[in-house]
Amino acid sequence: MIQKINDFQFGTHYHLEKYKFDNGLQVILFPDKSVPVFAYHTWFHVGSRNEREGITGIAHFFEHLMFKETTNFKEGEFDRKLEEAGGKINAATYVDWTFYRQSLPIESFDMICELESDRMQNVILSQKQLDSEREVVANERRFRVDNNPTGVMYEELYKLAFTSHPYHWPVIGWMKDIESINLEDCMTFYKQFYAPNYATIVVVGDIDTQHTLQTIDRFYGKIPSSKSTHAQLPKEKEQTQQKEMHLELELSSPRVLLGYKVPQATHRDLPTLELLQSLLFQGRSSRLYRRLVHTDQIATHASGWVNHTKDPGLFIIDVALKKDHQCEEAIAIIDDELQKIVNTSIPKEELQKCKTKVETSFWEQLKTVDDKAQSVGFHETVYGDYRMMFEEVHQISSITSEQIQSACKTYLRPENRTIIKATPKR
Repeated sequence: MIQKINDFQFGTHYHLEKYKFDNGLQVILFPDKSVPVFAYHTWFHVGSRNEREGITGIAHFFEHLMFKETTNFKEGEFDRKLEEAGGKINAATYVDWTFYRQSLPIESFDMICELESDRMQNVILSQKQLDSEREVVANERRFRVDNNPTGVMYEELYKLAFTSHPYHWPVIGWMKDIESINLEDCMTFYKQFYAPNYATIVVVGDIDTQHTLQTIDRFYGKIPSSKSTHAQLPKEKEQTQQKEMHLELELSSPRVLLGYKVPQATHRDLPTLELLQSLLFQGRSSRLYRRLVHTDQIATHASGWVNHTKDPGLFIIDVALKKDHQCEEAIAIIDDELQKIVNTSIPKEELQKCKTKVETSFWEQLKTVDDKAQSVGFHETVYGDYRMMFEEVHQISSITSEQIQSACKTYLRPENRTIIKATPKR
């Protein structure tokens, strides 16, 4: 049985429908007849937040292993079939999710359903395959973190900022865990999380609703669900004082990261924090970018963004300084500009400019069928409801200067942040 959960219309061009199958599989359909192709995303509700010490990195590790052998297809066949059909394929893992993406001509729909449903239930692993991929993941960690100053800084930022919550460890995992994860760990993880009740399929493109649902049901309908686990993750204690670390790295000039604790993606203040980020960093005329890079000329680069995560995350500021300047100078300027926002109302013209930038960025992320599928899948997985992607952009228009000032005062304060200062090795 297939149950229709909702039918959502936004404007004249966006009509989406969500369905749920008896085994817990969720399917979101987003017809788009503008091009004769489709995007097929499978979002699994599992990421590094579902790990524990000893098997950190296993979610990312298994993303690699999903391209190995199944009982029906030899290793390499999945990629070969996709390439022969003219398709594009990719995958990604983060703290809250893992997803697999394909975009293909519409005549390949049955094929991708067969391939994806097969690896949801029939992956087989050998010790040789595990060890081979272990070395790939270990080398990836060496490249992205161990031998990369940026990777080191971000790993230390999250490690220091979060002491209890799983956001404490990196998505790629600690090296000691990558080296010790075994076959039993992998298959236990696979049987638990790679099941229909942990998955959401998003299909966007030139599709027929009835045929799409019938095809998905034919390939996925008999896959059994796994036992749902709702482990209560440890809550992070409220931060009451600034945390700080100094590193000496292979850098040509100093660099500083600041991470301010902010609420989870579904919190009412997240759209306001997105506008605050735009005010500070979006474009050459934004306040902190202009001050750090152009007016005071102490930095070569300055950026910031807001984590959109299931649990409270970080508002991150990243500044690369010129050789003859120090991290403390950047921090002082950041504090000064934040205080100005708290103390002085934002001019209407500047506020409207920020709203326009945020709204434009939103629509730019929906250009292709693949973009649309990613945004829908992300919001369904992280927010628990894909419709929030449209609600979020709608909320932006009504946010006031006072709300931005309040959010800045509440979250971007010194005692609520973690600072990583990095200077060149002597």
